[in-house]
Order: sequence, then structure tokens, then C-alpha cells
Amino acid sequence: MKTRIVLLGIFCLSLGYGDVVRKDACYTCHQVVDEDRDDDAKIMTHIDQDIHLQVGLSCADCHGGDPTAFDDPDAAMWDNDDFLGAIERGDQPEVCGKCHSDPQFMRQYTASVRTDEVQQYWTSQHGKLLQQGDEHVAVCTSCHGVHGILKKDDPRSPVYATHVPETCNRCHGDADTMAGYGIPTDQYQQYKTSVHGKALLENNDIGAPACNDCHGNHGAMPPNVVTIADICGTCHVNNRQLFVSSHLNYDMLNVGAKQCIECHGNHGIQPPSEELLHAGTKTFVCQSCHDLHGEKAAVLATQMDSVIDSLKRNYDQARALISTAEQKGMEVSDLYEFLDEAHRSLMQTRTSIHSFNIQTVRETAGPGMKASTNALEGARRSLQEYDRRRWSLFFMTLAASFLVVILILKIRNM
Repeated sequence: MKTRIVLLGIFCLSLGYGDVVRKDACYTCHQVVDEDRDDDAKIMTHIDQDIHLQVGLSCADCHGGDPTAFDDPDAAMWDNDDFLGAIERGDQPEVCGKCHSDPQFMRQYTASVRTDEVQQYWTSQHGKLLQQGDEHVAVCTSCHGVHGILKKDDPRSPVYATHVPETCNRCHGDADTMAGYGIPTDQYQQYKTSVHGKALLENNDIGAPACNDCHGNHGAMPPNVVTIADICGTCHVNNRQLFVSSHLNYDMLNVGAKQCIECHGNHGIQPPSEELLHAGTKTFVCQSCHDLHGEKAAVLATQMDSVIDSLKRNYDQARALISTAEQKGMEVSDLYEFLDEAHRSLMQTRTSIHSFNIQTVRETAGPGMKASTNALEGARRSLQEYDRRRWSLFFMTLAASFLVVILILKIRNM
């Protein structure tokens, strides 16, 4: 019975959808026209999944014309003053904005929708260049597609989080398209190998930043020197708070240095490690700005590296001993609390280097050193207790064996 009801419901919905389509001359005619076109020239291939069509909008809502004129192409298109036909790239923001900039209209579909996309677009690098007559820049359809537009949270959408880098790369990775703009075209290749790119593209972690998280969506602009720390700080909150309070924040701004980027890079950011603090090596990050002959930067980096290394060695040693004790059957669950505290402190200490203050780094590492020492001592006591129990068992077994031998000899002499 339930199956019949479901099938009946699907049948009724299909009738309703078909009725809407049959009432649209644009849809009906262009389906026929598409039959004689090559696949790459068809415009109706994905129209049925378009979000606009699904919510009841028609071709005429974007292109104009009369969707009821089935038998007269002139009446359907050219006789109508509002007929636009193929929408020019330069006109797209305003055409899309007729609906998307109208709060009252958009609230019919969702209460949380934004209606400032077009306003933002005109402030973007794309929008500014479009107003100057450059129609090579990205417009609405460059990112969202044309017919077959999907909701942004649909995993098939070109603007879904995991697809954004590839979508941006369609233009920004094309040397011919980008010729004359003076910017590189290898950003996507760098991003794929970065800590952010691997998290998003390989692990499908949609919380990892893509192009739009740093550059913006409709208001996309290159981050400038002043805003870089704020952009990175959107996710890396503690790092930002420490950095903007440090002397380096102001020093970098004064010389036009790019804050976070100077040490970590931009599109190809790799997981940071203590090797960045190893003065005198190729990995030493401070040497790109500082002279290392007696330079304070090298001394500070070495001091910070020493604090982190000491805490890490204590933590690793404690973890190894606790694991050994646990494998030998000792109760060490309480020691994991110390271990967890030491690990948190290690993470916080690594973050604290953004203060560029050795006293801050040492104070941050203090609780972790204490916790790792407690864990280490507890693990050693557990192993000592294990050895004590093992030797006790040995001597008890030896004594019992001796008694058994005595009893056997006694019995034989009876």
C-alpha cells in the first residue's frame, strides 16, 4: 500500500512538472533545436536540474520574451521589448540582480539568503574591470554555470567547497586568459600540494579554506598587506592575536611586508615544523629577512626552538614509557590526563612563537613541562612496580618450588 502511494505521488509530481514545461514555449522549442546540435553546443542538456526551473521560474524570467507563444517565433522573441536573448557578459550582474538583489522576492525561497551579491561584485577586481569594459573577467555564469545552475550546497555545484579551486582555476590557471594581468597561473597546482588543499581535496574537509575563504566570493579581491593577518586569523585566531600584539606586526607593516605570507607562503602553504626555527640551515625561515651574523632573530629562534624541543622530547618519552607500562598490564589511565595536558601545551607553545617573545614561549611551555614530567615519573613508577611484582612472583615461585621438592623428598623417605 505504501509503495503504491509513493509511486502515485511521484507520478503526480511528474505530471505537474511536465505541465509546467509544456506551458513554456522556450523550453519546448529549444529541446527540438538541441536535437540537431553537437553535444558541446546543446544548451538544454542540464536544464531539468536547474534550481530556477525547479522553483517555478521560466526561461522568460531571465531572457524575456513570451513563453506562451508556441507557434510564432517572432511573437515568442523578437516582438517583445523585454526580450534579451543570449545575455551579454557585461549585462549579467544586473540581469541576475533583478531577483538576487530583491530581498522581498528572494525571501520566497529562503529566509537566510543574501541579497548584496551584485553590490559586492562591483567592488571586486572582477567587477571593477568589467565596468572598465574588460569582458574577459569572471561574471555570474563563469562560476555558477548557465543552464543547469545548482544550489551552492549541492555537491555537484561548481561553487561547492570542494570544487571552488578547480572552478577558479578554469580562468586563473589558463595562461591565455590571464595574459596581460601580470599574475601567475600556477596557484591551483601549488594549492593542491598545500596543507589546506590536501585537507579539502583529498580528505573532503569542507572546513578547510578554498580560494573564496581568503579572497572572498562575489567581492573577490587580492588580500593587501594590512588585511593578510586578519584573513588568516579568521581560522588561526590565537596566532593572529599573538602576532598583532607583537613588535613584528608593526615592523612588517612599516616596510610593506606581507605578514603571515612572508613565513608561511600563500597558495602552497606546507605544515609548519620546528625546522623553520633551525638557524644556520636552509629551512630557517627568518633568514629571508634577517642577516644571521650575530642577529637577534637567530638567537631568538634558537631559544624558541630549544623550548619546544625540550617539551616535545619530554612528551615523546613520557608517551613511550606509558605505552610500555600499559602493554605490561599496568594501570596507567590516570597518566593519560598528564599526557593530554602536555600535548595541549605543546600545541599552544608552538602557537606562542607568533608572539616573538621568548618569555611568552617559556611561560606557555611551563604547564606542559610540568605535566610531561608528572607523566614521565608516573610511568617510571609503574614500570618499577611491574619489576617489583615480577621479582616477587619469581621468588614466590622459587619458594613454592622448593617446598614442593622438600615435600616430595619427605614422602619418599616415609
